[in-house]
Amino acid sequence: MNIDLILARMPVEDKARLLCGRSPFSVGGMNEIPVLYMQDGGTGINYEQLFQDRRGDEADGFTPEECFHVIRRFYHTEELSDHELVLREKITARLAEIKGNITSAPGCYPPGILLGSTWNKDTVYEVSKALGTEALAYGIGVLLGTPNCNLLRDPRNGRFFEGYSEDPTLTKVLAPEMCRGVEDMGVASNAKHFACNNLEINRVGIDEKISERAIEELYLPAFEECAKVTSTFMSAYVAINGVRCTENKWLLTDTLRGKWGFDGLVVTDWGACIGKAGDSLAAGNDLFMPGPWDHEDIVEAVRDGRVSEERLDEACRRLLTLIEKHSGAKLPEDITDAEYVAMGNKAAYDAAVEGIVMLINKDGSFPLKKETPLVFFGSSRGAFRDYGAGSAQVFTDRTTILPEELSKIPGFDDIDFDDYEAFKDGAMAVVIESQDSSEGADRKDLKLSRETSAILDKLISDRGTGKICLILNTPGPVELGGYRNCLDGLFAVFYPGMEGGRAMADILTGKASPSGHLPVTFPERLEDIPSFLSYPDSFSCVYGEGIYAGYRGYRKSRIKPMFPFGYGLTYTDFEIEDMSAEVKDGKVVTTVTVRNTGTRSGKVTLQIYSHKVFADVPRPENELRTFGKYGLEAGETKSFELVFDAGELKYFDADRKAFLLEEGAYEIRCGFDSEDIRASAKIRIDEGSDELKCGITWPCGKIAEHPELEEALKADVEAHGDDYGLYISDCTYMPFKPVCDIYPGSSGYEGFLAACRNFRHE
Repeated sequence: MNIDLILARMPVEDKARLLCGRSPFSVGGMNEIPVLYMQDGGTGINYEQLFQDRRGDEADGFTPEECFHVIRRFYHTEELSDHELVLREKITARLAEIKGNITSAPGCYPPGILLGSTWNKDTVYEVSKALGTEALAYGIGVLLGTPNCNLLRDPRNGRFFEGYSEDPTLTKVLAPEMCRGVEDMGVASNAKHFACNNLEINRVGIDEKISERAIEELYLPAFEECAKVTSTFMSAYVAINGVRCTENKWLLTDTLRGKWGFDGLVVTDWGACIGKAGDSLAAGNDLFMPGPWDHEDIVEAVRDGRVSEERLDEACRRLLTLIEKHSGAKLPEDITDAEYVAMGNKAAYDAAVEGIVMLINKDGSFPLKKETPLVFFGSSRGAFRDYGAGSAQVFTDRTTILPEELSKIPGFDDIDFDDYEAFKDGAMAVVIESQDSSEGADRKDLKLSRETSAILDKLISDRGTGKICLILNTPGPVELGGYRNCLDGLFAVFYPGMEGGRAMADILTGKASPSGHLPVTFPERLEDIPSFLSYPDSFSCVYGEGIYAGYRGYRKSRIKPMFPFGYGLTYTDFEIEDMSAEVKDGKVVTTVTVRNTGTRSGKVTLQIYSHKVFADVPRPENELRTFGKYGLEAGETKSFELVFDAGELKYFDADRKAFLLEEGAYEIRCGFDSEDIRASAKIRIDEGSDELKCGITWPCGKIAEHPELEEALKADVEAHGDDYGLYISDCTYMPFKPVCDIYPGSSGYEGFLAACRNFRHE
């Protein structure tokens, strides 16, 4: 495809049409330009989108309700009417045309929150390769939502399950691996929703008031790392500080392209351009979806000068380049259906095993002993909800069911349902709290369902010798209240994907050891979350917690969570025997020696946090800087080196519009979660940012905190015949005023400047 020639021949109207899509999930298809299909796929293939976009005449003669029902229950033929089965046969034939020799159903993979729980970037990479393979099987060239980079700020968020973590470091390490694996399979990945799409309430156009420091330190880092790998970005529905993301030049052009150097395509979220398309194009959006979008304002914008024709060509060139590279996406013919299934199953299973978090294991109740009778309670009959609703939904018949998987393991086939007498006689009761969640609406609260509460009440009231295991099949944290102390086992599987049942069975029985750690904090109650008072009641939302989102806020407010960020139990125990830290060649190098003191092999997740000693600006007490997940045999001792760039210790100074590094002492802490710090070592930064160096630019109130500096200043002020009373007055009424503003001649205060050079901020 000769892109230069195509652009030279195309009139403005056709260029504008090109940027406005061909169908809800495809672009191109004009003249010699091939068609490129794009679709949601961060957890697998979304059949609703697939057939909305690519159906032919299969739906003729069927009602919309029938079409909807067939797609959603495609693999539950017993629930379809005879007439609906006819439609299913037509769709099956259409699928065969698309998929070729791949005859199996699509895979359903864990979403971001469970991938975040793995604390393992290799696991995320393998899942993303499987997702890329899925895309090729369905002829999809751009896999949308790979990844959702938005910080998990508030657990009420309807899409909470899609994000990776409440921490920017964990997110920025794991999210790019989703991009990398998809891209390595020859499919374009897509980082969304740029930026700060942290709630679903009034999501189209809600105006979020966020401090610049919070944006830079918390909400942008993962996007910046993904910009180094991904081919496409998706601009968000929301507005940030009064400017819609789809029209935000600072976000899309100055930051994404100018500061980060991203040269790929920016597509709007579906329906996110609620203003003028021409203004959005001028700000930095390239593609408007769903297609066919109205192109008239783009044409008008070029005519009236709001958009230059050069900018129009730039956007078209990016889209044509993407189409040229990724149209005609197809799975290699030498990959068999069995290989396709095996690759997907393994990636989904490994992620679930690595990500499922054990939160309570009272008196070593797990792993279960052989011949332990099991009783499942509740309407789900032991089945997990594998996915969240909306863009992330996946319909498949490849789901694994926990009781069925347990029965395949020798010694664990004594399984019953809703038998309270068996429970009282010593069985392990397994209760699954399964909650739905979806884009477009937030959760009202974090409470357990009435069904689960009723079951637990009955079990607790007359438990005999029975034990209780609760499994949280939820989009995020839930409140447990008084139930917590009555549980013998508690596991968080979140939405575990198609292999969740098998993975959970292997963990319960000890075939696999739990190694997941929470990527978010579990509060005792909703009212404890840092963003509780900032939930919007209109189309405006103030991020009142600022930089204290997630575990940073709990620590700042001295609120004890139910389970802290980073928490997770294993079937063994670990001790940190030694730790050291040093600054070397611009890196902070931490060495940690760990011993597995238990009787089983297992994986330890070492979490390295930093703490600024005597910080001059407000800072979180603990900030995750790096981490590592390592396997150790029983009794084994190993040393591990964990390294991060010293620049990670910077904070964002909104006044100076820059990240700055404070000199002085830092404590580098190693823990098993954000509260369980097991060892620490001090380092010192002697050369901080010039803007922060002790001197005449320091505010007088800060000088007053250090007697040796104040005495030197007083001596120089009086020696130069200046009025020391000005300093005293400003310390009282304007302590933020710099010395140089009080005394214009202070650059000649040699004694004071010498004291500043000798000053060491410990």
